[in-house]
Amino acid sequence: MRRILLSLLLGAPAITIAGGFQLNLQGLKAVAMGGAFSGVASDATTVFFNPAGMSNLDHHNFTAGINIVDAHVSIQTPEVANTDQTSGKGTPIHFYYSGKINEKLSLGFLVNNQFGSASSFDDDWQGRYIIQNISLKTFMFQPTMAYKIHDKISIGAGFVYGMGSFSTEKAVPLASNTTEEGKAHLEGSGDGVGYNIGVYSQFLTLGDDAKNTKFAIGLDYRSSIAVDLGNGEATFTNIPVSLRDKFPEETGFVSKITLPSVFTVGMSIKHTVAEKWSLAFAYDLNMTGWSSYDTLAFDFKNNDTPDSKQIQDWDNVLTHRLGFDFIYQEKYSIRVGLYQDNTPMKDNLVSPHLPGVTQVAYTAGLGYKVNEKISIDFAYIRQSASRDDVSLAQYKVEEGNYVQQNGEKVQTGDFNYKFNRKVNVYGLAVNINIGGPKKEAAAAIE
Repeated sequence: MRRILLSLLLGAPAITIAGGFQLNLQGLKAVAMGGAFSGVASDATTVFFNPAGMSNLDHHNFTAGINIVDAHVSIQTPEVANTDQTSGKGTPIHFYYSGKINEKLSLGFLVNNQFGSASSFDDDWQGRYIIQNISLKTFMFQPTMAYKIHDKISIGAGFVYGMGSFSTEKAVPLASNTTEEGKAHLEGSGDGVGYNIGVYSQFLTLGDDAKNTKFAIGLDYRSSIAVDLGNGEATFTNIPVSLRDKFPEETGFVSKITLPSVFTVGMSIKHTVAEKWSLAFAYDLNMTGWSSYDTLAFDFKNNDTPDSKQIQDWDNVLTHRLGFDFIYQEKYSIRVGLYQDNTPMKDNLVSPHLPGVTQVAYTAGLGYKVNEKISIDFAYIRQSASRDDVSLAQYKVEEGNYVQQNGEKVQTGDFNYKFNRKVNVYGLAVNINIGGPKKEAAAAIE
């Protein structure tokens, strides 16, 4: 019984937070174009999308931006008409630099939030034994280099250092002398390393300086990152005296979370009528390696607290991204796009804050070139998803493994609900280009 309670206590929140949301908000030109950018390489965000694309940039390029994520989530159950999440707005940031050292070598650097999520409900809501509050934050740092090995082909690579922190809280279905239920709070932080490699080629140009069409292709692979959580802290409050040896007021734990790899194939076509207008089309196909997230285990430092092992069995998924960028007189830009985001989760491993919904998101954006050195980008994403048949299965666990009968896992009950989510994302970024050719001074008049 005590092992079953531990499974209920730790299973769902840690599972969903570990997978978290991959934040596809890494550059606002890309965001406005549905995230299709590995074959575009037109600003410093290529350090993330395809490091080889830095060879396509001149001078020293900087991009800094922020997004505001405004999510509205509601849950309906047979017993309660409606419950709204109480989460605040998220504000992921990004910074990129790409500098051309010589005709062949370019160097770059980035800081961004590639994974993150936040969700909270009122403490007394119906699903409080599954989740009350949960938060995941990550910061990635990536020094990067690109080298042009041929007039039409470049390669690039970067070393990725990632830092992550999380916290989660839920009610515990145990009554004590002073309260009808207890509470569990887990939090921890850790770090890990990975890499980002890419190939970029603007392989064909048709036309001349006055009117031309350029074709480019990009390949990029961002490795998985194993984040070791070596300093986790668990706090249990309002636990009955008879169970405090198993659930002490405080104890430490260690764990590991593997953030997924992403492999991308992308292409772009850009038609330009010099000094008048241009139209670019881009398409990316992402393969996200969520299968690396198959198990999450907690090893508690308190010897009497049973360790927890949760099997996830997530799937690798494909994401299709496409976008358009229309530029008028090299000054004004209008961008639109969309992407189809597939869930990696199986139906029986969902949670009220991450229910497993495949969705199509629509994107748009504007750009304005202030002068030869400064430009500004604005981007917007609209997501809307719902499910009427979500069911969170709960299974009996002993010794860290599922109890089976006749080859089937033994259930202890289901949490059934309907789910509705609407998300608006607003982004603003500034781009700076330094080091362009200086204008020659006018000849002096004798």
